[in-house]
Amino acid sequence: MDILQTIDELEELVETSGSVPFSGKIAVDKNRLLELINNLKLELPNEIKEATWVKDEKERILSEAKADAQRTRAEADEESSRLLDENYIMKLAYEKAEKLVNEANEEASQVRQGARNYADEVLQNTQENLSEVIRIINTNREQLKN
Repeated sequence: MDILQTIDELEELVETSGSVPFSGKIAVDKNRLLELINNLKLELPNEIKEATWVKDEKERILSEAKADAQRTRAEADEESSRLLDENYIMKLAYEKAEKLVNEANEEASQVRQGARNYADEVLQNTQENLSEVIRIINTNREQLKN
């Protein structure tokens, strides 16, 4: 029998008991009242134990949930930090690669320009030498004609 049922029976006992005229009091079966009170005394410790167990279990579950939430949060923070670090490293790597490519392109441009300048100089010297050879040939031809 549980406490609420016993309380309902007490209420029913009070409502069905005969009233004492002109007093507002009732005549209750003493043995039945004592039996119901005894039932309450017997049930109350069990109900208190159950309520205490439920409260303790609730606190344990909440504590575990809080610990799980904190652990999950820490793992998420760690993963987020790791991803940010990876992203930062990738960004640095791309920046360094871009810098190296730009430097290589600049150096290649300088080498090409140097090669053009050298080729132009060689061609200029060749042209000057050929002009001198043509002048000498023309002079020699004129001498042959005279």
